[in-house]
Amino acid sequence: MKLELTAVQKEKLLNYLNQDPDCEQLSAAEYVADFYDVDSPATVNFLITDKGDVDVGAAAQLLYDEAEDGWYMGDRLETPEAVLALLSAVNAI
Repeated sequence: MKLELTAVQKEKLLNYLNQDPDCEQLSAAEYVADFYDVDSPATVNFLITDKGDVDVGAAAQLLYDEAEDGWYMGDRLETPEAVLALLSAVNAI
């Protein structure tokens, strides 16, 4: 899914992805980011297109299993609005 972001929001998002320790750059055009400090933790795979647009390759809630002491993926985030709300909540856009 494509995220409709302004140039300022794109720049702010890229700065966030490059600075937050829970974000990892997988290639020149791909990032994975885990967001734990929100009401509903989530993980998002971001793809930067040749035009500089931001696409989401995958996004899902993160759920915690106390018995296993670890995080696992829950329901998918299936709309751009859900991902934008998450990014707004962490002040990434």
